[in-house]
Amino acid sequence: MCDGEDKLTGFDRLLQAVEAFAASPGSEITAFELGERLIRFRHGIDLLELRFAHEAATFASTDEAVRQGSISSIDWIRHRCRMSGNVAARSVATGEAAAQLPASVAALEAGRIGFGHLALMAGTERAVERAGRSFDERPLLELALEHSVGRFAEDCTHARHAADAATVLAEHVNAVDCRRLELSKCEDGLVALHGLLDPVGGAALRVALGPLCARSGAGDERPRARRLADGLVELALHALDHGFATEGATTRTHLQLTASVETVMGLSGAPGGDLEFAGVVPAATVQRLACDASIRRVLLGPNSAVIDVGRALRVPSGAGRAALRVRDQGCVWPGCERPSSWTNAHHILHWGHGGDTDLENLVQLCYRHHWNVHEGGWQVVKSDEGRILAIPPSHTYQSRARAPDPVVAV
Repeated sequence: MCDGEDKLTGFDRLLQAVEAFAASPGSEITAFELGERLIRFRHGIDLLELRFAHEAATFASTDEAVRQGSISSIDWIRHRCRMSGNVAARSVATGEAAAQLPASVAALEAGRIGFGHLALMAGTERAVERAGRSFDERPLLELALEHSVGRFAEDCTHARHAADAATVLAEHVNAVDCRRLELSKCEDGLVALHGLLDPVGGAALRVALGPLCARSGAGDERPRARRLADGLVELALHALDHGFATEGATTRTHLQLTASVETVMGLSGAPGGDLEFAGVVPAATVQRLACDASIRRVLLGPNSAVIDVGRALRVPSGAGRAALRVRDQGCVWPGCERPSSWTNAHHILHWGHGGDTDLENLVQLCYRHHWNVHEGGWQVVKSDEGRILAIPPSHTYQSRARAPDPVVAV
C-alpha cells in the first residue's frame, strides 16, 4: 500500500468505495439474487443512516452552525447536506435518543429493523418522556420486529396516546384546521383541484370512493386516477340528487342548465347549453342531463326579454320513476351493479327526439354508463326478448342519444 493510501482515513476509504460501487456497472444476477442484494443494500444504508444520526446529533450540540451564519443546526444540515427540514430534524432527534434505545439500536445493527423503525421509536421516546412518563422500548420493539414501518407508525401513535391523549387529540384538531380545498378554473374550462385532508376526513373520502372507483367490468381500462376522479364526480351528483334541501326546504340544490329546444333536440347549427359554474357544454351533455331532470319552459322575446315562464315538470314523473326502480333494480348496463339510488332515468329514444317518457322507453343507468351513452357514443337498446344490449360506438350504427344527430338534423 502506498504512502498516500496509508494517510486515508476510514471515512475517506468508505466514500471512495461508495463512489466506486455507484460508478460500477451492474452485474448479471438472477431476480432472486437481486432481491437478496437489495436487502443487504438497505441494511448497509440503515447503518450509515444511524451513523449519520449520531454525528448530526453531535454537530447539533455545538454552536458551529450558528457560527457559520445559520439560524440552527437543523437548518445548516438541511442546506449543506441537501436534505429536507423534516429529514434533518428526524436524523438529529434519532441520534440524540439512540443512547436511551440500546435494544432498538442493536436490532438495527443486526438487520432486524430498519432506520425508519428506529426514528419512530426515538420520536415516541421523546413524546412519552415529555409527558412525564417513563419509556420502555421493549414492548414497541417487539412490534417493530413484526410490523412494517407504516404499521409501526400506528403502534407508536397508540403508545403516545396512552401516555398523553391530550396531545394526540390536539394533533388531530390541528389536522382538521389544516383542511383546505381549492377549485381553480383553467383557461380551457377544466377545473384543477388542490387540497389537503386530515386523516379522518381522508379516510371518509377513501371509503366513500372505494366502491365508486372499482372497475365496472372486464372492458373497463380506465387508470385508477381516472376512476377516482369519476367516482368523486359521481359522489357529488349523488349528493345533489339525494342531498340537502335549499334554505326554503322546497327543492334540493342541483345543477342549473339552460339550453334551447334546438340544442335539446341535437339539431345541427344549434348552440351549446349553459351549465352553471361550467360555462358552455355540448349538446350531448345537455341531452344527458335533460334525460332525468326538472324541466321549466322559458319563452324569450326580442333582446332576450322573458315573456313567459312555465311550471317546472319532472321528467320522468314520480310515479314513473318509482315503477322504473321496481323494474330495473339498478343500472341495466350489462355487468354493472350500481343500485337504483345511484342511477338516473335514461330515455332510449330521447324525448327531445320524440321519445315517450314511459317505462318502455326508459332504463336506469349509473353516471358512468349514462355518460358513455350520450357523450361517449355508445347505444343502449332492447332486444326482442327484452334484454339490454350495450353497443359500442360505430360509424355504421347511428346512436339515438348522441347529439348532434344527423337523423334529425335540418
